[in-house]
Order: sequence, then structure tokens, then C-alpha cells
Amino acid sequence: MRADLIVEQALADGLGPTPAEPILAPAVSPPLEFTHALGLDLILEGFLAHHGRPRDLVIGDASALVLAGDYCYAAGLVRVAQANDVFVIGALARLVALSSGLVATDRRAELPNVWLGTATTIVRSSDPRVRERFRAAILRSTEQADPTGFNQLAAELKNPPDLESVFA
Repeated sequence: MRADLIVEQALADGLGPTPAEPILAPAVSPPLEFTHALGLDLILEGFLAHHGRPRDLVIGDASALVLAGDYCYAAGLVRVAQANDVFVIGALARLVALSSGLVATDRRAELPNVWLGTATTIVRSSDPRVRERFRAAILRSTEQADPTGFNQLAAELKNPPDLESVFA
């Protein structure tokens, strides 16, 4: 992830002393190649820049941090797009939108399972039943404020990373 951030001077100057280890890329690789999967960590960094505490960026100016978050979102999507999987790109767009909505409605506690459930969906995206369960989880979360669908998907991820601390 750091390699994507260091190429922009404004971001390179705002990197912490210790690089953050990839946390989501190992969970979705395979089926995504690791270089593509790193995009998910960049998207997470962008989300954290907007709504939390980034893992790699230590930019003090709030406006600059928001712009850095936008850069991370875009760079992450570019990486994932290189895998040529339209469903995965759509899932990530829904993930970011839903996650922002959860923050806005004071439902931050649901974030870890939404991200892990999306990772499960990416890992098993070749299964149409998993794709449908993901769509249903999105609807259930947005229309009924019910996290059950994502909780169930998250529970299926093998060796899930600790996202509780990331979103704390």
C-alpha cells in the first residue's frame, strides 16, 4: 500500500514512520492476485482517512487528509479494477457507500462485519448464491438497519483479520 502512496509527494510527506501491514489483501488473495487485492487496503485507508484513524497516513490538516482519502479510494479502485471483475468493483462501491451511511447513522459497530462480509463475498464471488446473499445483506442493512446478513457472511471468512481495532 505504501508504494501507492509514496509516489505522490504530498502523501509521501504524510506517511507514518512504520508502514501498515496489509490487513484485507491477504484475506481476499486468492481469488484476487495480491497486487490487485492491495487495492482493498487502499480503499480501507481512504475510508479511515474520511471516517476514522488511518493506519499509514499521519496528515494533521483535516482538508488534506480528506483529499488523501479520496486519492486512496481512487488508487484502490484502480488496483482492484485491474482484476477485471465488475462484480467485485460494484461490491466495493456498495461497501464504501454503506460504510459511510453506517457512520452517518451512528452504526459504526457494524463496520467490521460489513467489511469482512464483503471480503467473504469477494473470496466466493464465483458462487451466485453468495452474490445474492451479499445483495440481500445490503438491502437488509440499508432498508431495515439489520446487520444479520453481513454478520453471517463475515462469520464464513477463514482467518479473518482483526478489524475491531482498525475501526476503534
